Amino acid sequence: MAGDTPSFRLGRYTVTGRIASGGMATVYRARLDGDGGFAREFAIKVVHPHLTEIPGFEDRFLDEARVASRVHHPNVVATVDIDSDRGYRFLVLELVDGPTLRQLQLHSNEPLAAAHAALVVCDIAHGLHAVHSAVDDEGRALHVIHRDLSPHNLMLDNTGRAVLIDLGLAKARGQLGHTETGVLCGRLPYMSPEQSRLETLDARSDVFSLGVVLFELSTGILPFGDDHTPGTLAALRLCDPTLLLDKLCEAGAPAWLRAIILTCLQPEAGDRFPTSEALANRIEDALAGESIERGEIRKYLAGLAREVHRSIGAFQPTDPLPARLPTSFATETASVLANKRGGWASSRRLLSAVAASLVLVSAIGWALRPKAPTAPPSLPESSANPIKRSRHELAPPQETTSPDDAVLSSAKRSSDQDEGESQDGQRTRSAPPQNRRNRGRRRRSAPATGLRPNPYGN
Repeated sequence: MAGDTPSFRLGRYTVTGRIASGGMATVYRARLDGDGGFAREFAIKVVHPHLTEIPGFEDRFLDEARVASRVHHPNVVATVDIDSDRGYRFLVLELVDGPTLRQLQLHSNEPLAAAHAALVVCDIAHGLHAVHSAVDDEGRALHVIHRDLSPHNLMLDNTGRAVLIDLGLAKARGQLGHTETGVLCGRLPYMSPEQSRLETLDARSDVFSLGVVLFELSTGILPFGDDHTPGTLAALRLCDPTLLLDKLCEAGAPAWLRAIILTCLQPEAGDRFPTSEALANRIEDALAGESIERGEIRKYLAGLAREVHRSIGAFQPTDPLPARLPTSFATETASVLANKRGGWASSRRLLSAVAASLVLVSAIGWALRPKAPTAPPSLPESSANPIKRSRHELAPPQETTSPDDAVLSSAKRSSDQDEGESQDGQRTRSAPPQNRRNRGRRRRSAPATGLRPNPYGN
């Protein structure tokens, strides 16, 4: 790296650039220097400072670190360390050089070939099985469920290896933090039907989500819709195999791929692949049966990843993080006020004057409020014009919020919070919009230059 590249220290690490930023954290490129010229690069995921003040957020952060530390697999990003410095909380992760699958989609004008998409998902399925199989110190299964699989948190590195990079919404036995009851986490277009109904989940829910990813990578469209609307929710819960098969045939998916995707996307969990490992094995058998050489596919994917990575840029220079006290704003304010000698009397007088002013303004506003119109008397039944009614009779019924509306709202908030932020300050949507004329067609991508959604999750 150039010697004039700005850098700063965070704990033991020298931060050399910003990779990307999301709703929950900013990811930096960093270097650890040792004796004798030793140096190694990492990705550092720094939680946004204001979030650490939210009750329960610290527990969620520790849960992610604890679960990630139990998983050791080449297709899952390695969590190396957890630390804090100057009030900043951060995770130290394996540095994966390459784009996310979302960035790959934005860069390419066409979906991946069937064999290429299948090998990518095969890699992720192997890594996901390691997540599902994680155990604690006593060897007891943690029963981890990812719950948020999508192209946004899957990467393709410069060797053609696909990597699962984010466990921020993973659910495991014995967690410190808990999801609020009735709140749907994750992105609706990639959920399983049971997740959209807020039911208890197991590994087969993640298998369904991987089926959605495979469908999208190989066809260029999402099977149930690309937004958080009642239409997407209804299509997801219906999960009509006939409609899905028609879409796959229209996109030209081969028979072996159609069979794999439709098995993943069964409405009932018991009809899907029982584990992500079973899904990976089925893909490998299908590729072998078609005499497809995986080494050639890997070489192509590596070249594609390097091309996209060069296009979007590996990282940008960054300014040092501002100094931050580990106390909350309220505590700091109270401390400042307590140290002002002789200021309490004047402060009380000022507050009293402000309160009196507010009361006066409220009273004037109440006196000058517009009078509510009185309803006209009802016409007798023998009126010559039976069409006329009281305005109260014509008033539309009060709208009520259904449980599904609440689910959609919470899923939309979760997805918005998880959206990445580009390096030029633009927001990137969780799924590319499709206008009504283009729905069902293969998606044409937007240019990828400058788009930097957070590749290590939030």
